[in-house]
Amino acid sequence: MEQNHIIIDNVSNQNIEDILMNLANLYSDTGYTNGIQLYRKQNSTSSFLVCFTNSPDFERFNYFVNYLRYPEGFDNFNPIVRGYYQTIDIKNKKDFSKGDWIMVYVSRNDKEFDNVNIVNSENENYIYDFGGKITKLNTIEEQFQLSQLDLTNYNHIIDVFPAKTFEKSTKPWWKFW
Repeated sequence: MEQNHIIIDNVSNQNIEDILMNLANLYSDTGYTNGIQLYRKQNSTSSFLVCFTNSPDFERFNYFVNYLRYPEGFDNFNPIVRGYYQTIDIKNKKDFSKGDWIMVYVSRNDKEFDNVNIVNSENENYIYDFGGKITKLNTIEEQFQLSQLDLTNYNHIIDVFPAKTFEKSTKPWWKFW
C-alpha cells in the first residue's frame, strides 16, 4: 500500500466506527477527515485498516494516531494502534525522516497522553510531543515493521464523513414568512 494509513487491533467494529465518527467531527475543519475509509481484515473481527481520502499532514496524522489510542468517552479501552507515514509527505524534514516510511504509535509506557512515538527504518526511536518537541530515545522500544498491505485482504466497511452542521437562524421560527 502506497498511502499513509493506520492499523488498529483489539477493537470492535462498533467502537471503531463510533471513534472514527467522533474523530471526523472533532477535526472536520481540517478537511482531512472527509472520507475516512474503514476496512476490516478478512477472517478477523478486531483488526482494522484506516485510510484517508484526503491524506492528513504529519502533525494531524500524529493527532489521529493518538486519538485512536485515547478516544474520548471510551474507558478501559486498550487498542494496538500503528500509523505508517511516508517520509516524502513530511514538509519540514526532521532527524527521524530516514527511509521511505516511519511508524507512529503510542508507547505502552505513555503517561503523558499528548505525544506519540516514532520509529524509522533504522530503528531509531523518538518521542514527538504535541508542543513540537522531538526527542531521540537511547533505547529501542519498538522495531520498525512495515508489512506489505494488500487491500484484497480487507473488506471495506464504511466511509466516514463529519456530520453536517447547520447554522442556527437568528430569526424565531414564527417570523420566517
